[in-house]
Amino acid sequence: MLEEAFYIDLDDISKTLRSYSDPDPAVGDDQLVARTLAGDEAAFAEIFESHKRQVARTIGRIFNDPSDVEEYLQQTFTKAYFSLKSYKGGNEGSLAAWLLRIAVNLCYDGLRKKKRRAEALFSDSETEEGGQIEIASSDQPVEKKLATAQLAERVLSSLDERDRIAMTLVYSEQRPLEEVAEIMGISTSNLKSRLFRSRNFIKGRFGHLFR
Repeated sequence: MLEEAFYIDLDDISKTLRSYSDPDPAVGDDQLVARTLAGDEAAFAEIFESHKRQVARTIGRIFNDPSDVEEYLQQTFTKAYFSLKSYKGGNEGSLAAWLLRIAVNLCYDGLRKKKRRAEALFSDSETEEGGQIEIASSDQPVEKKLATAQLAERVLSSLDERDRIAMTLVYSEQRPLEEVAEIMGISTSNLKSRLFRSRNFIKGRFGHLFR
């Protein structure tokens, strides 16, 4: 596919926007999409500027590595640019949800590719002495935070990729269930089932670590 061989330069987008007058806050997303499809490059620059932080924040909840965040942010807006004709629009905030759906799907694919490495890092082979994670105690806050982050990463990495994304969006991003269901392209009841199953799995496998 063309978008797989072509990346939109995010710096160029920002430069394009700065070369024009300040964006008009009264201009809606659907208007910007229509202008982009008509060939107005500044319109897509405005879309990027309006939504990049929210998309980057969501990606950052899924991937801790800043290089991954930059990579998937670029992939998201590149795919969005080439897929604008499929955007339906019509509802307030629908472009934001549409962009997040693209980002989440790309992250899902990325997590699947990383799964083999994650399983090697966090396999049960390290729990030969009773099956518990040993977190060294330390009086240094930085080390304690690192241990907590590593534990959180292990817990999330043990989940199915889509369940991990669901847990991230609901509990880390604190997004409403209806919004998360829309972003993931599933029903609210399906989302609730995923969350219930994930919580039970975490309690069963890691509950002893939180007592």
